[in-house]
Amino acid sequence: MSLTGTDETSRQVIDIAVGILIGLRGCSRREAFDELVRVVHQTGLGLGAIASGLVAIASGSASADHAEAFTAWGELIRTRRTGRLATAS
Repeated sequence: MSLTGTDETSRQVIDIAVGILIGLRGCSRREAFDELVRVVHQTGLGLGAIASGLVAIASGSASADHAEAFTAWGELIRTRRTGRLATAS
């Protein structure tokens, strides 16, 4: 089975999103993936769309298209950024 460019990109984005959650939450890969799936079920969006939204928020390039991901993780990311800035001072 071969992957098309879109499938491969989507898998990469999902892997990056899982890595972001591992870093933010200190959880396992499985727990991070399960969290993504929970948000998919809550929002009705696809896994690739939710993962892309999380990556966009974490990278600071989120737009209105990423509102559901921002609702799920925006506060977590903001808190972690603020915490890091406070400890760097």
